[in-house]
Amino acid sequence: MIIFVIYDKQRVTEFEKLISNMMLNKKEKYQIHAFTNYTNEMEKIIHCSGKKIYLLNEEINGLKIATQIRQLGDWNSQIMLLTNEKSSENLKSRKLLMLDTIYIKEMDKKQITTDIKSALHILKQHKDFKFFYNNEYYQIPYDDILYFEKDLNNNYVSIITIDTVYRIKESIKKIELKLTSVPFFFKTHQSCIVNLQKMIKIDFNANIIYFKKNQTNLLSRNKKKELKERIEKEHLYEIV
Repeated sequence: MIIFVIYDKQRVTEFEKLISNMMLNKKEKYQIHAFTNYTNEMEKIIHCSGKKIYLLNEEINGLKIATQIRQLGDWNSQIMLLTNEKSSENLKSRKLLMLDTIYIKEMDKKQITTDIKSALHILKQHKDFKFFYNNEYYQIPYDDILYFEKDLNNNYVSIITIDTVYRIKESIKKIELKLTSVPFFFKTHQSCIVNLQKMIKIDFNANIIYFKKNQTNLLSRNKKKELKERIEKEHLYEIV
């Protein structure tokens, strides 16, 4: 699922048509969310997980919103800054924030389509965990997954992401095999695999691993030493 976020006042309809035509023959599902003002709904989308492409108008604080997105730690989403000026006073800021610039004064639809296709291509390079959920096909970026937890029913596993829980019919062993090539996942328990990059704190006395707004107590005794050695080596996490 690709989420397109348009933040503009004059060309929303044009961008919606352009994106719809471009995605017409593509297999991947997509959504378009268009805004003319910064709203609570837009803020919720910014905070949610998933593959996103932003088209933000610089004249209505687009650069400020882009900065907010990056400050939240989202460096995977593609951000395209819509501008009426070919030369930019904020060129340095744009480079630091990894933004692409679209010159919209002349509204070159062919060039804009090319730019958006490039953004789609970059998103496809990011590794995803693929699965079926409620008879729909999903591709969730690994970076959005906090941990996998086996349900009481051994045939199901819950995928806990930043903002959603997906319950899929799969064994934890098969998921472990799928994650072999992804170095930042670690099996802390026979029923749990965590994303080391998303841990905030680990309490080895209480056997609790903390994430942002989530936590799990699935940390087995025989995994403590290995996990502790790894995080001490990487100097990334607070240890209690």
